[in-house]
Amino acid sequence: MNQDEPAALRAAQYILRGYHGLVTEDFREYLKRWIPLSLMIGIFSGLGAMAFQWLLMGIWHTSYEAAGMPWYVRLFLPAAGGLLAGLIISKLSPESGGGGTGHVIEAIHHRGGSVSPRSGIFKIVTSALTIGTGGSGGREGPIMHIGAAVASFFGGKLKLRKGDLRTFAIAGAAAGLSAVFRAPLGAAIYAIEVPYKNDLEPGAAIPSMIASVVSYLVFVSFNGYEPLFKAPDMVMDLNLLIVLAIVLLGAAIGLAGRLFIVTMRATERLTARSKLPVATKIMYGGLLVGCLGLFVPEVLGLAENEIAMLIDGSITSIWFLIVLFLAKMIATCFTVGSGGSGGVFFPSLMMGGALGTAFASLLGLSPLPLFAIAGMGAMMSGVSKTPIAASVLMAEVVGGYTVLIPVMLASVVAYMVTGDQTLFRNQVARRPFLYDPAALDGVPVEKVMRGDPITLSYGMSVADARKGIDAEPHYLYPVVDAGGRVLGVVLREQLEGHADPEAAVGSLLVRHFERVKAGTSAYQAFEDMNSKQISRMLVVGHDGEILLGVLTRIDLMEYLEHRDEEHRLY
Repeated sequence: MNQDEPAALRAAQYILRGYHGLVTEDFREYLKRWIPLSLMIGIFSGLGAMAFQWLLMGIWHTSYEAAGMPWYVRLFLPAAGGLLAGLIISKLSPESGGGGTGHVIEAIHHRGGSVSPRSGIFKIVTSALTIGTGGSGGREGPIMHIGAAVASFFGGKLKLRKGDLRTFAIAGAAAGLSAVFRAPLGAAIYAIEVPYKNDLEPGAAIPSMIASVVSYLVFVSFNGYEPLFKAPDMVMDLNLLIVLAIVLLGAAIGLAGRLFIVTMRATERLTARSKLPVATKIMYGGLLVGCLGLFVPEVLGLAENEIAMLIDGSITSIWFLIVLFLAKMIATCFTVGSGGSGGVFFPSLMMGGALGTAFASLLGLSPLPLFAIAGMGAMMSGVSKTPIAASVLMAEVVGGYTVLIPVMLASVVAYMVTGDQTLFRNQVARRPFLYDPAALDGVPVEKVMRGDPITLSYGMSVADARKGIDAEPHYLYPVVDAGGRVLGVVLREQLEGHADPEAAVGSLLVRHFERVKAGTSAYQAFEDMNSKQISRMLVVGHDGEILLGVLTRIDLMEYLEHRDEEHRLY
């Protein structure tokens, strides 16, 4: 570099050279793959959210805003909607039943992120029928299912690897959630947080954020930019008394969350034991909700107006607030626990808001809206194990980050009080591996295996076999014939414990063993090891007979570690 050049020019050249080094081939490939696909998923998830919203509100207005509708019609509306949704679920799309969030989590952990695109279409219909006719459920589960189905559709068309499809399922779920809640940041965080009880999926963060923002922009372009709810202006003094009250509220909400989870589990068990058809179970769940709605109509459907009133501080009767909490909890268990299609986010908002307001009213604390919003975030955090997302989502949903600190505090306490209890059965504690096993997809097993394993022959003596295996103490050893064909395996403990050292190895032969053919994806072998709870497999040729090597779980982990050192994940 010419030292006479201006310092600013030299600095600019230095930065450009650094940037050129940063944009490696891996990073360019990342940009080419993730950004366009995330944009596409965001656009179509936003459109899917609009279709779902339009159908849901159309059914709701037809069902509950018609003048002069007799009480007995309103009694049976949730049952009728549940029956229609149940018939679709049982006859056409079993995947479209239930909350939706659990189905997405199941797909992320056990199906490589694959969610049937067909089920996404049916999910729009079944959820709109269930909630629109008065079933107590939320939009977040259905819309996450729909967004993940959109991602799977495009992922299938583009023939993406399982690891990429898994990331896109999370991004699709974030995009759907972002649109209906108008909370792009909170939705992205929720999507990467909800698969785990105490972990995140960092590899999906950037695609989720891109898809979430795009979906949000598509939705609000047609529906307005206002937040979902509007918190009133509040003068907050976070003194020691208020902080202690928020902590106590978080603990109370955590206990209430445990009650909600236990009640939901009991309902699900009773439903599973029943021999009635699926549609009939959902119908009876709707009928019970209809009966409850005659006395407490506020529990029907999304209950957006009632949630807005809680946020506004308009509901102050302590007894009514307690009744509202209990009734909403029971109605939600009847709806979702019986197999109906609906989420638990909106019910959590009402339950947490009702308890938060009742708590503040009982102790004479103010402002009431602050405790209502903190209670909503705490309930969501406790029952879904998403303390980070709950805090950010509530701040975005009510249009003000002034509530962030109280909601964070209450959410963390509720999260701890609920412990490992969660509404989503498929949540796991944390990511099982430091490295993403999806990187094994498309890698043939022969590239990862050990190609020179210790082998034994059928006629070899036990004494000679013991000498041969001393160098490498493994769990088992393959036995091959002169042509290299696998005859079976011998366990190390059998060799070491056999009384006759002159006995032939063939007398200890185990003919049942796990094998994988050459050309099989290492990711598939990894999945098979997990499902069968084994730690090694024999790699054989395409004929299934000739031994090529041995594949162990350690080999897979070492390959992932080496791959991570060569190609940094962006």
